[in-house]
This record gives sequence, C-alpha cells and structure tokens, in this order.
Amino acid sequence: MPVTRCVCHDVTFAELKDLAQQLGPDLDSLSKRTGCGTGCGTCVPYIQLMLKTGRTEFPVLTGAQFASLLHAQPAPRAQAARLT
Repeated sequence: MPVTRCVCHDVTFAELKDLAQQLGPDLDSLSKRTGCGTGCGTCVPYIQLMLKTGRTEFPVLTGAQFASLLHAQPAPRAQAARLT
C-alpha cells in the first residue's frame, strides 16, 4: 500500500503539494497551516521527499532509503518517473 498522506491529520501529499505552491516549499509553513507532521511524525520524511521531488505517492521506505533519497542529487526525469 503506498504512502499518500499525513494519517494523523488526513491531509494528502497532493493537497500539501498544491499548498506548497502557494505558501512556498517549507515544512514549517505546511505544518502550521494543516497540522501535518505534528502528530506521530511518520509523515515528515515523506513530506520532505514530496517537497524535494514533487511526488505525492511513495512506497514504504526505511530510514536508510530516506537518507539516500533526501541527500541524493535530483534524478533525471526518466529515472524519476520509474520511482512512482
């Protein structure tokens, strides 16, 4: 099952992506506006990936995978498309 939302506040990453276009790509601004990331916190690295990549759906990732993806250089479009 893909990860698509902040479960605690029932806010989808697609909604957050749209909101980030208005507010700017800042996790703190999104959290203040929607509460995302302020419950259990599990969604925070996914939101960070969404802000970095624009993707709104992710497989369940390990801590090592998050670290690798968050610190990796942006992938060329062809490779990024394969990640979805």
